[in-house]
Amino acid sequence: MTQNRSPRGGMVLAGVGLVIAIIFFVASSGLVEVGATEVAVVFQQLGGNAATNSLWDKPLGPGVHVILPIINQPIIYSTQTRNYTMSGTSDEGSRSGDDAVEARTSDGQLVKVDVAVFYHIDPSTVNQLHIKWQDRFENDFVRPTTRSIIRQIMADYTVGDIYSGAALANQQASDGSTPAAKPSKLPEMEQKMFDQMTPAFETNGLTLQSVLLRNITFSDEFLKAIEARQVAEQQAQQAKLEADRKRTIAQGDADAEVTAAKGDAQSNIERARGDAEAIVLRADAEAKALDAISKQLAANPALIQWRYIEKLAADIKLILVPSSSPYLFDLNSLQNQAGTTTSGTATPAP
Repeated sequence: MTQNRSPRGGMVLAGVGLVIAIIFFVASSGLVEVGATEVAVVFQQLGGNAATNSLWDKPLGPGVHVILPIINQPIIYSTQTRNYTMSGTSDEGSRSGDDAVEARTSDGQLVKVDVAVFYHIDPSTVNQLHIKWQDRFENDFVRPTTRSIIRQIMADYTVGDIYSGAALANQQASDGSTPAAKPSKLPEMEQKMFDQMTPAFETNGLTLQSVLLRNITFSDEFLKAIEARQVAEQQAQQAKLEADRKRTIAQGDADAEVTAAKGDAQSNIERARGDAEAIVLRADAEAKALDAISKQLAANPALIQWRYIEKLAADIKLILVPSSSPYLFDLNSLQNQAGTTTSGTATPAP
């Protein structure tokens, strides 16, 4: 009896263990844990609603949820911010190799653009994303949509509008120099891209956060043209500076000559004024002297005769005058003034 009951007891225990294992498996399969930065789409394999592609109307948010195992299948998506980068540098982009976006400007110039797209899955519309793309949304939607809109925007601008020193920071011309920067319209272009991409992302269960044009690479022909133009502008500026310098020097020389001429003229004026004043002073002095002489002669008429005699040599005793001339002097008056008697007689000349 003991030997017959032993196998039955083992089978019972095995059966109980199996049932417990099945219950545990079913229970664990019916629990879905959704993380804090996740959302779950639930696909109902039996009895689903065809209008919603057999998906539950409401996705599962963060937390632990109970579902029917096997019948309900959860698909979990991350809602964290994603960065999809297309870059010309092989190890920077989401794909290896040169993945920059090539586009043509309105004037036909070829440019290559590095772009970074930041976005996240919208938990409220994740069902749309799952229905349209499943896990292919990045390669099949984000990438082609971004590249297409970038090309459309670039076609609205000339290469001069896009040209930016910041975009050329890592690119050099043929001689090793870096072209100088000038104001660009890159911020305006980024805003236009964002405005056009936002509704496209929203209708596909995604929320666009930002679009960044990280670098724009121009063709060698364009860089050489920019370099040649800058050289020409520098030469023109140098010529202008040289012309201004010569003009300044010439103006300075002219001003110096004018100043010197004014100085000479003023000097001549002052000299002439001094000469005129000297002449006036001399004339005034002579006039005063003549006036004094005239007064003296009026008071002493014989004074001039006396002064004349004083000028004669001391040994002159006889003065000859023409017979037709009157006596030059009134000898009597002279003698009276001198207080002496003159013995000489003025004899008329024959």
